[in-house]
Amino acid sequence: MPERILVADDQTAMQDLLTDLLERRGAEAVAVGTAEEGLEQISKSPDGFDLAILDLDFGEGAMNGITCLEEIKKINPSLPVIILTGKGTISTAVEAIKLGAQEYVEKDFYLEENMELALTRLDRLIRATIDNKRLRREREFYREELKGRYNIIGKSRAIRQMLELIEEVAPMPRPVTIRGERGTGKELVAAAIHNNSDRRKNAFITVNCAALAEGLLECELFGQEDNAFTNSSFREGRFVLADKGTLFLDEIGNMSPEFQQKILRVLEYQQFERVGGTKTVKVDVRVIAATNSDLESDIESGKFRADLYDRLAFETIWLPPLRNRKEDIEILCYHFMDRLAAEVAGIKPKKLTPETLDYLNAYHWPGNVRELKYAIERITYKMNGNTIFPHHLPQEILAAYSAENTQSLSNQLGEFEKQILIEAYDQCQGDLEAIAQQLIIPLDAVKQLIHKYQIGDEK
Repeated sequence: MPERILVADDQTAMQDLLTDLLERRGAEAVAVGTAEEGLEQISKSPDGFDLAILDLDFGEGAMNGITCLEEIKKINPSLPVIILTGKGTISTAVEAIKLGAQEYVEKDFYLEENMELALTRLDRLIRATIDNKRLRREREFYREELKGRYNIIGKSRAIRQMLELIEEVAPMPRPVTIRGERGTGKELVAAAIHNNSDRRKNAFITVNCAALAEGLLECELFGQEDNAFTNSSFREGRFVLADKGTLFLDEIGNMSPEFQQKILRVLEYQQFERVGGTKTVKVDVRVIAATNSDLESDIESGKFRADLYDRLAFETIWLPPLRNRKEDIEILCYHFMDRLAAEVAGIKPKKLTPETLDYLNAYHWPGNVRELKYAIERITYKMNGNTIFPHHLPQEILAAYSAENTQSLSNQLGEFEKQILIEAYDQCQGDLEAIAQQLIIPLDAVKQLIHKYQIGDEK
């Protein structure tokens, strides 16, 4: 369904210009000549427009754009509005922004030399405004539907497939292994499995196996009896705390093969002895394990037990890295900003410009979603303005964007060079000396280029 956009301007030429611009990008434009007519259109159909473009000054005695903006916001507070301003009215335009306008564009683009530049900017603003409105709708859906059930944010195909697998495996009373790079959200996925299972009313207990020395980890998992060590007292273990619930063992690849044998026994028989004790303790625990290790290599080298892996991997869920789900970056950014604003008084979510998203999408995100979260939170709390521009981004993101675009330019130049060489080769019927004379380059350079691009006999 095409976007429906209201254009309110008292100059017919401007109406025609904007209508043509909007229709060329596939939108439906409704043009009117007064603010009153524009307000009437919105009153008739409060949710019928995706965007309103208002002139600031409709002439003496007529309702101006500021008043119209205020009335529109009473009817539909979420409707984005772009204000068109005349020369010397920037201060009024700033007032419009404070009243809820999305942006403003100066109408000095009647001057021929500025027209194309202003129309390009206006087109980007319209696209960004419509995309932001669409994103808000998506954010509401993911917040209410997906986040409510999984606490996982994303709309990419990879995330959809992962959520489908979570739904399938959640009711099964069997172990699950979650694999993925650091920062991809393995604990969130484990919690989603627990919360969608029959065990959701019971405990979800987590242990980071890499954070504890093996002796401490054994006490942490299995518990200890009185006087198991000098001056030690009774302590209940995580397996007992997770009874009838779920135990999440993060970074399970860090355990020694000897300790893995003890975990394997609990998985097989659901029983163990506390440290320093002889009494067998029986539990009913579902284990979910996670790792970013290469378990196949570890099994081959003897670092990880194949029988434990077989027992844990009733189902394996692979988490996609952020670089493979870049369509989720925008919605994740807004989610993290919304959450930070809810946690910290005085902090407000910001807007992301299309250029900023280009930079974010060009970065490879080695720390994945966790790295994105902290980057956006740092920018949000430090900024005083309302919009995140590329220069606000961390240096590593700016450098990655610069490198990618430099490579892109290099590729384009290489393709251009190849096309010129092919054309010269055909015109000179493969005569390398004639090609060198035509292109005014040394014969050796021609031979190197012919070999590089595998043209003619070099194919």
